[in-house]
Formats: sequence, structure tokens, C-alpha cells
Amino acid sequence: MRVIITGATGFVGGEVVRQAIANERITHAFVVTRKPLPGDIPKSDKITVVEHKDFSAWPPEILEQLAGTEGCIWAVGGRTTQFPDLETARKVSVDYTLAAANAFVAELAPKLPESQKFRFVFCSGKFAEWNQEKSLKMMEDTRKIKGQVEKGLCDIADANKEKFEVWAVRPGGIIKKYANLMNLLTVNTVGIIEVDNLAKAMLKITLDGHADRIIESSALLKI
Repeated sequence: MRVIITGATGFVGGEVVRQAIANERITHAFVVTRKPLPGDIPKSDKITVVEHKDFSAWPPEILEQLAGTEGCIWAVGGRTTQFPDLETARKVSVDYTLAAANAFVAELAPKLPESQKFRFVFCSGKFAEWNQEKSLKMMEDTRKIKGQVEKGLCDIADANKEKFEVWAVRPGGIIKKYANLMNLLTVNTVGIIEVDNLAKAMLKITLDGHADRIIESSALLKI
């Protein structure tokens, strides 16, 4: 399978690239990034780096490089506290993600065989909230932004059922592989997952799909 990976300069996306290299079922990965890849990501003939500075727009010269891809693992975003302000958080998390999904539906999905759908896997977070009017006691902005992206992606998929399908994974927390004992004791109890297992799970969902469109942390740990 030929896939697109975003967020590769980050914690999750970088691990997705590593696991894609190791996965024999991934024949090629197009890593779309605004910055050079970190030096700790191995070099591989399976990886093509596509430099793209503005994720809010997907011009023909970028989409032409991605022609023939069958799915995307989207790992751009994060907690609102990781951004300078809420407006920037919404732009990166919501606008960039939905702009990409719409572009892939319009330009990449039609190039696949008639019976095949383009697959989009989004790294969301536990307790993502679709209801933008609901009052939340903790991490309100982050949870609502994640929920807004999930709903937007599902709306796109519902409007393009013959050629596009979406999954959102909701890890409760993400820790480094080979984490210390205290961190490992929390795995499987509060939905925390090691980053390598999260990356493997997202790749498996991209390859094989999943029965549930929204994959909660408890189900994610079983993949």
C-alpha cells in the first residue's frame, strides 16, 4: 500500500514513518512535511519526502506527487497549549486537516480503482467532544477542536461514501516506547499507549480498516 504520512517531525508522526519502513505491507510512504525530517528517522528507499509549506492549500504540483496513494495517516496537531494562541491551534488542527481531506477526496480518490476507497486515519485524543456548545471542566479547547476535526472528517466521508473513508483514533495518552515501569503500569488502565504501538495500530487501520469509525483508547490498545 502507498500512503501519505504527515506530522513526521513530531513525536507520533515520526514513529509512524519508522513503523511504515518496517512494515512489509507498506510499499511506499510519501512524507509531506514543512521541515526536514529529524536525523533519527532512518533513510529508506520506501520514503519520499514531499516538502509543502502551506497545508491550507494543496496545489496540483503537490497532488501530482501524491498520485496513486491509497491512504493517509494524519498526525498534525496537538494540545492547544502547544500553540501560541487558540486561533493558531484551530488553523493547524482543523483547517489544515479538513483542507487536506477535501483535496484528497477531489484529486487522489478518483485515481484509485473504482471499487477502492481512499482511507484517512486521524490521530485524535481521548474525550474529543463534537458538541461545540457543551461546557467542559478540563481541556475544553483541545477536546472541542479534536471533536470538530472528527466531525468534519466524518461529514466529508458521509458525503463521499463511494470513494473516501475515515477513522479517528483516541489515545488516552502517548508515551515513549521502552518507557519506565511507572508509565508501563498505567498502560491498559487509563488508555495510555506506547508510541510505537500507536503507530502500528494506525498503519493497521489504514491497511485493513476497522469496524468502528471512532476508535476509543480501550479498543486502540487491542489492535
